[in-house]
Amino acid sequence: MEWFRKLFFKKKTEEETRNWLKEEQSQYEKEQEKTIKAGEQELQILLNETKQAITELEKAQLRNPDIPEKAKHYMQGNREQFIKITSRFIENLYIPKNTTDISQLDLVFYQYAQNAKRPAAILSEFFGEEVKKISNCLANIEEKIVAVKKIQARKDEILSITGLFEKIDKIKTDKEAIEKQKTEFNEQLQQLMTKRENLKKEKEQFNNKPEYLKIKEEIVYAAKERQEAEQDITGTFLALSDAIKKYAHKIKNEKIAKYSENPLETLIKDYSLGILKHKEDIEKAITKGEIELKPEKVQKTLEALKKLTRENLGAMIHRYAKAKKREADIHNDVAERPIMKEYEQYAIDLKNVNSEIEQLEKTIAKITIPTEETVKEELKKELEKFKITLI
Repeated sequence: MEWFRKLFFKKKTEEETRNWLKEEQSQYEKEQEKTIKAGEQELQILLNETKQAITELEKAQLRNPDIPEKAKHYMQGNREQFIKITSRFIENLYIPKNTTDISQLDLVFYQYAQNAKRPAAILSEFFGEEVKKISNCLANIEEKIVAVKKIQARKDEILSITGLFEKIDKIKTDKEAIEKQKTEFNEQLQQLMTKRENLKKEKEQFNNKPEYLKIKEEIVYAAKERQEAEQDITGTFLALSDAIKKYAHKIKNEKIAKYSENPLETLIKDYSLGILKHKEDIEKAITKGEIELKPEKVQKTLEALKKLTRENLGAMIHRYAKAKKREADIHNDVAERPIMKEYEQYAIDLKNVNSEIEQLEKTIAKITIPTEETVKEELKKELEKFKITLI
């Protein structure tokens, strides 16, 4: 039957609802002010009536004076307690002006109800009319307070709806600002990407310059010479790797074992060419079968051992050292040339722009666009209390 219930709802646009809110808020404020003023005028009269009723209870005589003395003491104790509690209670009563006042009064009423319940019930057996009169006086006071509470409750609902509209407005403002910022970030990102593409094109054109190609050729040739010198050394020891490893293990010599792991570094640091001292022992170990090698590797290993001479190793080391120095000299030389500084600048610029793009992409990915949909759903539910449908 939800559809039938909503037939009686008023349809309002957002602007109409905002105007209605202003009118309602103004109306409730006026009504609240009027009710508070009237309540404060009547409260003093009601408080005086309550005090009079309390005095009557205090002076009231038992209708049946022949009850036991014990019962009389019991009655009197409860009468004194009830009068004390009620007198203190009415001293704390006032007409509330806001939600805080209402909350405080609710607590006062609750505490009074808890404290006065028992003595009031007992006294009703002795002074039913007097207790009832006090109860009616308090009910009249409560009625004045409740009248303000009802208006405040409705006013709070209006304020709640106003607050929801303020939330929606803030979300919209934030959304516009974030979307604007995101657009600016995307424009910056596009500019950076364009800058990167231009740098790549410029670098590609630079790479085809005759001066740069000549330098590149020198660097490549020097690197090739050094690589060939390295391969000469590593290639020589590659065929011996298995035999040296097993031999070193057999005699427990870690220095010799390094020739099977990294022959290049080991050889250039072996200034005395200590490997040559073990050449004959390795050969004997292979020949006598003390080192286990695959049959097809035995002859190749023995032939490789013959190449291990002071002259050959010295020449290899000299060739490698010369090639490495030449490569280093070329690098040092070209590094000071303006064209290489220009090349390095392209590399730095590309690195920087790539870093900026990466950071900006991460920043954009973290951006969350707020939405007011959840608040709008909450607003619709609040407006239903006033039989209003937002369109």
